[in-house]
Amino acid sequence: MIGYIMTSVRCRSKGTTMKVTIREAGESDLKEIVEIFNQAIRTRTSVGYTSEVTVEERTDWFLDHSSDRYPIYVAEHNHEIVAWMSITPYRKGRAAFQKTGEADCFVREGWRGKGIGNELVPYLLRQAKKLGFRTLIAIVLEHNSASRSLLEKHGFQQWGLLPGIGEIDGKIVSHVYYGKTL
Repeated sequence: MIGYIMTSVRCRSKGTTMKVTIREAGESDLKEIVEIFNQAIRTRTSVGYTSEVTVEERTDWFLDHSSDRYPIYVAEHNHEIVAWMSITPYRKGRAAFQKTGEADCFVREGWRGKGIGNELVPYLLRQAKKLGFRTLIAIVLEHNSASRSLLEKHGFQQWGLLPGIGEIDGKIVSHVYYGKTL
């Protein structure tokens, strides 16, 4: 376990500074991780899932992650998980891509737009480098302008576009691949 890291996040909407603790996720955090993920699903702009998921459905995903290679981190404020992020294998099982990870970051409703992502993304980049990754990618829906701006702010570049490959609520959506060499 990497341990606890304290970081300050400036909440633009309130003009105050709040302390947020970033730590590795434990299995007891899975319920809140799923809750935040389901909030993202409900936005219809964040992920390609069209139905909410259960804790049981995400348990194998959670157990596939390990602190020594594919960590999941949570950000807490006053013992409430306000965001989570992870590094997941890119093209799992293919040795040629073992130094490439896929980055995910999800922020709880009510905490979006307050600077949490600006703290989490650099943290994830530092951790990925420490874990020996050479490249991180992030795959986002084209119309997710908030995530795209966040990634670009932290040096990710658009490396690819898969146009019109998905459909959410009858609307055709595209996937944008972002990448960053560490």
